[in-house]
Amino acid sequence: MKIASAELRLNELIDKINYHNKCYYLDDKPEISDSEFDLLLKELISLEKQFPTLKTNTSPSQKVGGFVSTYFKKHKHINKMYSLDNVNNHEELLDFLNRIKKTVKNPIYYLEPKFDGASISITYKNGQIDTAATRGDGETGEEITENVKTIKNIPLMLNGNNIPKIIEIRGEVIIPISHFKKLNLMDDKKFSNPRNAAAGTLRQLDSTITASRPLLFLPWGVGHYEKLNIGNEEKFIELISEWGFTLLGEFEKMITSEDIWENYNNILKQRENLDYEIDGLVLKLNSYQEQTDLGFTSKFPRWAVALKFPSSIAETKVIDITYQVGRTGIITPVAELEEINISGVNVKRATLHNFDQLKKLNINIGDNVLVERAGDVIPKIKKVSKKVNIKELTPPKNCLSCNQDLEFEGSYLYCKNIDCHDQIIQRLSYFVSKKSFNIDGLGEKILINLHSNNLIKKTSDIFKITIEDISKLEGLGDKSAKKIVNEINSKKLISLNNFINSLSIRNVGETVSKLLSENFRTIQNLINVEVDELIKIEGLGPEISENIYNFFNTDENISNINSCLTNGVIIKENKASKDGPLKNKKLSITGSFEDISRNEIIELIEKNSGKFVSSISKNIDFLVVGKKPGSKELKAKELKINCLDIDSFLKIIEN
Repeated sequence: MKIASAELRLNELIDKINYHNKCYYLDDKPEISDSEFDLLLKELISLEKQFPTLKTNTSPSQKVGGFVSTYFKKHKHINKMYSLDNVNNHEELLDFLNRIKKTVKNPIYYLEPKFDGASISITYKNGQIDTAATRGDGETGEEITENVKTIKNIPLMLNGNNIPKIIEIRGEVIIPISHFKKLNLMDDKKFSNPRNAAAGTLRQLDSTITASRPLLFLPWGVGHYEKLNIGNEEKFIELISEWGFTLLGEFEKMITSEDIWENYNNILKQRENLDYEIDGLVLKLNSYQEQTDLGFTSKFPRWAVALKFPSSIAETKVIDITYQVGRTGIITPVAELEEINISGVNVKRATLHNFDQLKKLNINIGDNVLVERAGDVIPKIKKVSKKVNIKELTPPKNCLSCNQDLEFEGSYLYCKNIDCHDQIIQRLSYFVSKKSFNIDGLGEKILINLHSNNLIKKTSDIFKITIEDISKLEGLGDKSAKKIVNEINSKKLISLNNFINSLSIRNVGETVSKLLSENFRTIQNLINVEVDELIKIEGLGPEISENIYNFFNTDENISNINSCLTNGVIIKENKASKDGPLKNKKLSITGSFEDISRNEIIELIEKNSGKFVSSISKNIDFLVVGKKPGSKELKAKELKINCLDIDSFLKIIEN
């Protein structure tokens, strides 16, 4: 066959395959059998192998897979993927609606399903799929483009009109319940529920495996976009359907609280009969302009909430109560349960949080209890359903790990022995975790082994480990040892906020670590801090401030920090100056720039003490305007916000 004839046949096959994909996934009206479809696809793949120059990135053959990755690269979302605040009852719904009415006159809402799957973001450029990534922490995820391309109902090229220059489509990847049951029958590895199966399938290194599983992508929102004229959620839903995406469930405009709540209860009644997992509904303001006006908190959009369905509940028996020792010494009671299945997940344990909660529940070994998956995720004991053991549970007096006397502080019980074995292991595990130094390969078993052999006693000792030390451990040879040591050496450069987080200061997690990093910029400034300076910082109360001060005034802790530095750890100074020219100023960006990227502008804003805000509101001080600005500029002028071209912006910084 000549290349001209091959090209004609190839284009014919692509049109047919895309048409039948649409019939199957969008219209739910297949016109040919699976075997006939497979023959068309097989012929296409054969032609592309014979004439490789004719193969394109948007060919339906991309959905077969075959790409094998060694790891997943990081991907920074253009716009942050926020989570949603929860509404759990009618009263909370009314509170949300009343808050909206304070800002928005005659609001119209959009109500849609909240699918229980794995969130991803797909970026299209000029209508063609460019990248796809997991949600991650909302700002940065993992790039899984080749895997996402294999999902049968995702268009590799957008069809229809009004296709933007660039757009981030957000949505949920699920496996329908009926397909999940078949998958568990065929696959040797049994998955506990469809959500875990979907998330695990998306992160397969071999895209052929992803392609073989029945994933479905369901769009629910848009992130960043350029050159797209749509004013509301209703128009967006119409448009993505036209572009070739699949919609499931009901998407409806709502005005009154009565209609919203009635719809919520109707879907709740249907929940058990649906072929997909749904844990609630999402309520959004329909108007994009009103969404922009309301903006975001640090965690949630102010214009949307998740109307959560009640958690699934099951009854079981408490067979034991154990006690976990955390990295800061807190003792957490845990109920060990007779295994039960709740909403497709096997549950054997449930946290009891603290001893006030344990006393309130009046729970003991042998009691029958009602267990729920709060938010359909975390197992939680709701109440005792049948009291069998009438004795009151007595909290332990000594640490089960080190035998140290335990002390109560309010509702919490602590082991204050910093040399406690379990505390050390928990601190070491957190120290190497993604939230801290992100050292791969040092799992808990290896850390326990190293500690048992007196090779590491504190976190800084990790940077003293040699290949010889590790190769002596049971089950680890020179090759594994060399890999681990190389990984440790490659992770010695760390941001200040991650370093602070790695220290396991009581009540100091990721959020407080970032706050401290922004305010003190270097670890030495933080070491020399006084309690009064800490208390002045918004977000730190007296208790947290006292804990931070005490930590940095303990010789062992300072010695551990200095040991990290002596052994090659480099802490990146937070460059944001408290006295920069943009101090206390909020800035947004619109348009494109020739000699500087948007990310570089954002870095300049933050390094000069300003705060970047993605959306326009009356609280914005400056809008940096590039070529071909969008509606942001018009909105800024309406709000009398100072608009700067790039030269004026740079001049402010230089001065």
